[in-house]
Amino acid sequence: MSSYPLFIATYDRGERWDDGTEKPFHWAFFLKTGNTAGEGLAFQLRGMPGAFYYSGEERVNINKSGSKKEELEIGAVPQNKYARFKQLLAAAPITKDESSKWNCQDWSLKVLDWLREEGFVEEQYQNNAIQYWLREVK
Repeated sequence: MSSYPLFIATYDRGERWDDGTEKPFHWAFFLKTGNTAGEGLAFQLRGMPGAFYYSGEERVNINKSGSKKEELEIGAVPQNKYARFKQLLAAAPITKDESSKWNCQDWSLKVLDWLREEGFVEEQYQNNAIQYWLREVK
């Protein structure tokens, strides 16, 4: 394989403890690097509003998560540009203001802009289209 298929995966985060409303879906980038379905590397924010952090690649099987909702293939990362891909994700700013309502979706949308500029995300997958396809329909 000369390139890794690139996906965005969404996960259900349950309900808010204070008012019972649904939390926004968690978004993560996923590179399919293995031969087994769902096997690869995840890239995502961890933590909570005001305390988000990015720790880099995580070896996962996204099909083993009971909270996974959707996955959308949006492009590919050539193996020889994998280091650049990781560099872009690590450089994305993280908002630390808990009251801002900023979350992993905001981080992902910023990263998508950079990945698209570098040719990792196909042009037809503009942010508004991705948001529409991954919307939280009840």
